[in-house]
Amino acid sequence: MDDTLPDSQAIIAPVPTVILAVEDQYKALSVADISHFVVHLATLLMGYLRLSDSRLNSIMQFVAGVPYNFNKPWPFWFFICKPVSKVFFNDEEQLQWLNAVRVRTKEFIAFTDTQKQNAFNKDDAPIKEMKLQVVEVDFSKPQLGEDLKLFWKPAQAIIYQKVQNCECT
Repeated sequence: MDDTLPDSQAIIAPVPTVILAVEDQYKALSVADISHFVVHLATLLMGYLRLSDSRLNSIMQFVAGVPYNFNKPWPFWFFICKPVSKVFFNDEEQLQWLNAVRVRTKEFIAFTDTQKQNAFNKDDAPIKEMKLQVVEVDFSKPQLGEDLKLFWKPAQAIIYQKVQNCECT
């Protein structure tokens, strides 16, 4: 990690290869329609992205060789966006950090698809009219010698609502 760089670039490790998985019931959903991605990070044994502190730390050690710093999480939030963006769009910069919210023992990190956002902004339509398609993202526990696995599913109603509220303000 290079503390002299902006938070969005501070973790200089290469973006890892990630295997994308989805339950059969959601395979018909088009990735092209997804506007927002929410990664779950938790400080207990489960959480947003269903990650415990130890799992989050192990993922950061596994992919970037640096421990997660709970006192300065921003570089990690920006970095965790990159493998998600890369696996969905083959472009590690297509997703952009939108917001992070802590609810009890969970952190929810929301990212928006910049291509969808840019296309929408060109139409000069009110943000409330933007069609939101929000998914929740979860990483499996890293296994030595294997690529990371990422699971996704449509977001729960409460997650969808929080993203919608964030976009409309």
